[in-house]
Order: sequence, then C-alpha cells, then structure tokens
Amino acid sequence: MARRRGGTYAACYYENKLMGRCTASDSDAYVILMEQCGGDAAHVLRDYAYFSPELKDILRKVAEIQAGRGSAASGNSVSIFTSPRQSPWGEIEYCDVICPGVFMVSTAGHGGTMISNGIAAILSPAAVKCGERYGGYICFEEDTQENVALRELLDKGLWSVPEKTKDKAAYVERINEDIRRYNPDYWRVRQNGIDQADRTGRAKKAEKVKGDHI
Repeated sequence: MARRRGGTYAACYYENKLMGRCTASDSDAYVILMEQCGGDAAHVLRDYAYFSPELKDILRKVAEIQAGRGSAASGNSVSIFTSPRQSPWGEIEYCDVICPGVFMVSTAGHGGTMISNGIAAILSPAAVKCGERYGGYICFEEDTQENVALRELLDKGLWSVPEKTKDKAAYVERINEDIRRYNPDYWRVRQNGIDQADRTGRAKKAEKVKGDHI
C-alpha cells in the first residue's frame, strides 16, 4: 500500500519501506495517483507526465520493486537489472544501460533499444505497437523504431539528451522528424494526447481564474 507520513517535508512509503522524501503536496499526489492507478507505479509514470524529481524517483523505486515481483510470479527469469546477451539483431557486443530495464545495444551489424517486460508498462500502447517482442523484451530497431522509445523516455524524464550534445534542441527535433517519417501513426496519437492535455489544462486554469473573481 502506498502511503506517506506527515510533515511539511514528507516521507513516502511502500509496504512500510521508506522510498524517499518530498513536499507534502507531492506526497499527497503520490497516494492519490497510486490509488487511481490500482497501486501500479509504472502505470502512474506512464499516464501522468508532471512530477518533481523527488516524486519521480520515489515512483521509479516502487515500479522497480513491483516489476521484480511480477517477473518472479510469472516465472520470467529476465531481470530489469540484467543486461541482455542476445537481441533480434544477433549476439550483443555492446550494451549501454539507459535506466533500469532499458538497454541500448549493438551487434556486429545492427542494434537498437531493448526494454524489459518488467518495466515496459512505462510505454504507451502506441509505442508498444512500434516495437518487436523478443524473449523478455520489447525491441526497437535503431534505423526506424528506436526514436519512438527515446521519445517516450524523454517525455517521462527517464532519459535526457547527452550532455556532450552541443545543440540539444536540434537533437530532439531530429528525433521528432524521424518519428514523423517512419512512425506517423504513433506521432499522431502522441500529439493528440498532448493537445488534449493542453485543452484540459487551459480549462482548469480558466475555471480557477473564474473562481478567484467570484
């Protein structure tokens, strides 16, 4: 059960274990969002985009605990902390861990990004459709699919543009251009979601302004 213990700067717990500390308002949001999503932390991370760094870290820790438990229950031996050795593109020669359960891999002739089933709930349904299931992973081939995975990770704050990149805005725009070219259906779904969130946000802001003047 998700819960927090009081104070201006509150502690957040999961199954009586301290996950971290954040503001009282964030800790209230932690409890409410976990209840709304059936206690599934990965679901919260997938469906809600706006978190403070502290709350995001708390949710990641809970998601990792839940993912490990789910793998054990299903008999799936793939751990989100274990790098894959094989890929749809052949034997892996190099593997870079982007975050727990997400691996950018290279083989002798190809590569891509592999996301463990244990953490795959962070992906939107539209993104999952762009990937290929292989073993205990959803795999995104580097030429045409990988940027969908990177865009999802960017949106959820699980990955950031490398610090050595001189023009980060241009880097992100290249990702977007690639998605629009190779995965237009995914891009359309993503933009519709953003537009809906913007409309909802504007409506709530207008309602608040109206209420303040009554």
